[in-house]
Amino acid sequence: MKRSIKLAVAAAVALTSTAAFATNGDNLIGFSAKSRAMGGTGIANFNGADAALTNPALLAKTKTNNSFSFAGTVFNSDVKVESTAGNASNPAIGVSKTSDEGISMIPAIALSHRINDDVVFGLGMYGTAGMGTDWRGSTGLDNMLGQVDLYNMRSSLMLMQFAPALAYGNDTFGVGVTAIVQYGALSIDYDTSDATHVGSGTSNDFGLGYDIGAYYNPVKELTIGLNYKSAIDMEYKNQISDAAAAFGYGTNPLALPGKSDHLEQPAEYGIGVAYNMGAMTYTMDVKEIKWSDAKGYKDFGWDDQTVYALGVKYSADDFWLGAGFNYGENPIPNNTNATNVTGGFAPNTDGDTMNLFNYAMFPATVESAYTIGGGYSLDKTMSIDAAFTYTPEVSDTVSAATVGAGNVTTKHSQNALTVALNFDF
Repeated sequence: MKRSIKLAVAAAVALTSTAAFATNGDNLIGFSAKSRAMGGTGIANFNGADAALTNPALLAKTKTNNSFSFAGTVFNSDVKVESTAGNASNPAIGVSKTSDEGISMIPAIALSHRINDDVVFGLGMYGTAGMGTDWRGSTGLDNMLGQVDLYNMRSSLMLMQFAPALAYGNDTFGVGVTAIVQYGALSIDYDTSDATHVGSGTSNDFGLGYDIGAYYNPVKELTIGLNYKSAIDMEYKNQISDAAAAFGYGTNPLALPGKSDHLEQPAEYGIGVAYNMGAMTYTMDVKEIKWSDAKGYKDFGWDDQTVYALGVKYSADDFWLGAGFNYGENPIPNNTNATNVTGGFAPNTDGDTMNLFNYAMFPATVESAYTIGGGYSLDKTMSIDAAFTYTPEVSDTVSAATVGAGNVTTKHSQNALTVALNFDF
């Protein structure tokens, strides 16, 4: 079983050129073109077989006996970091770099099969989350700083989820559950100020979780959905611990330990509503992502994130048009001088280390996304959907002075194009 999963992962990774960023922390805002076009909503609005990871109960709303969808997302993230780090002769020298991480390809494959009038089986494989930057290569002012500025850092996190699901439902209510097998790959490497290389390649792991959901239709036009997705613990050997130890993170005797190699994908829960008014559909989701409870993320100071998503869709006989908005406040606070102590405060560089790692290596800082999309039925069984997501630039400045990086300003923006080919029969 595990060998088969690894072969499937290898095929999917072949389509995934680099690590992806995402709007809500490191999570993509939606898994299908329809969901992404409508702001990432999907807790109450049925968008297809991808419901397995948004609200599996909605699979019961499948109108055909069988459906299959293959989608690909071209994801571009523009990250620029400016550091005020200097050297002994000129402490005012700074550095400005744009990450070389490049464009990502994110696959999604989903299918569903109606077993009987009330029960539907679903199965999917999705690229669900990721982040990373690439600051390798020193020229010009970088050479004058040695490797102190951004330490030739490179980081990459990629997550994929395999999701068999089962749903029971009718015109009034439905329930569903998804068993999740998650594959993750993480690599962190950099050069210290004395040119010592830290990093040992990529580590990977598998984790297990679940997703449960329900919907209720008090009237035909209105759907109310609820969803809970469990945390999934992952361990990436010699990644976080080695990277943190070189900076002395977590060594303060009064600080809580922070050198675990666990990086747990956090639990989520949410509620959604969808209202159909003739050709128009209006959707809204609100969900909470529990970063502060997740191993690894809580060690680096992440806060919980409340995500608000709105969507609207116009449907005609052979096409649809949609638009949406998604907002989740930056979950990474400024941790300068954070001490994590019990019984008092003590001088500590852990806060600046957290800032450098968060804002230079894993800057999941974007907040707002504007989305648009549409679809067209090519015939009775085949259709094509597309969605475009635009996330405007945000800028954050934090201190990493005690670990040699001065003040760090991160500027981050994103855009993505998703195309899906669907078959219903």
